[in-house]
Amino acid sequence: MKRNYKITSYIMLGVTAMLSLSSCLKDSGYIDFSKNEPLVEFPLEANSGQFQSAAFDISSTPSTLQVAVNVASPAPLTSALDVTVSVDQATLDAYNSANSTNYLVLPSADYALPAKVTVPANQRLGILNITIYTDKIDPSGSFALPLKITDASGKKISNYNTLIYSVGVKNKYDGVYTVTGTMNDVVNPALTSNYPRTVDLVTTGANTSAYFDEGLGGFAHAILNGGTLSSYGQFAPVFTFDSNNKLTAVVNKYGQPSGNNRSARLDITGINAVSGTPGTSGSVIKVKYVMVQGTDRTFFDETFTYKSAR
Repeated sequence: MKRNYKITSYIMLGVTAMLSLSSCLKDSGYIDFSKNEPLVEFPLEANSGQFQSAAFDISSTPSTLQVAVNVASPAPLTSALDVTVSVDQATLDAYNSANSTNYLVLPSADYALPAKVTVPANQRLGILNITIYTDKIDPSGSFALPLKITDASGKKISNYNTLIYSVGVKNKYDGVYTVTGTMNDVVNPALTSNYPRTVDLVTTGANTSAYFDEGLGGFAHAILNGGTLSSYGQFAPVFTFDSNNKLTAVVNKYGQPSGNNRSARLDITGINAVSGTPGTSGSVIKVKYVMVQGTDRTFFDETFTYKSAR
């Protein structure tokens, strides 16, 4: 599904103040802001900060990330203004260093950036339309698109001249779910279930999603050990869906097997299907699967009820 990320047209409060002061304050002790030179900027950074997030549905149809460029001035310019926006590695490096993150620049094959954006005559905003090829983006990657205004056709560039978009993709099963059900550990019956849980299904591929427990803060499956909250180490199911919204496989995110010899498999006696439209209110996933550790150890029969987008 094509999705446009539209940036709200921000009304610059400073411009309003300039106009008010220039018309009302005639005393020579005040600065006449009406003579200030135009500044070219990203209004989103000025209003909401440098770092933004954009998540797109995986599709063969490209999506569009829309980025507003603003000319802050007492009056709109009477002629069109061309502004160049570039992808800037240094901006992302500075952000990663300051925030202890490790975002990579989105690969150039995954997007198309226009050579320029034009702010039309007698207007303040121009919209930069960046094409995002969602079916090319690696869902497991940690990517960002760092943007910088690098040329404004001779006009002064504001300090609000950089934006960083974290760019991710989601399949239609991605979302926040309430999980209920039963579990039976035949090796250690003292380990029992802890339902309901709030679980994210996190996109790992076009038709695969991994189990992320919000309460545990990681890819893990919660259990009770003698009544105390715990989890199975190195175990989190990854579900595979087919084009008919049926589950066709379950594997362990940490390997088949993991370092502690844990794998996952689908239990074919389950319903193992989605009812309703995936990714919408009312959709439900019913699945049975097994944690294998040398033998079939723990049997899960779970219902995922969709709550919201992640």
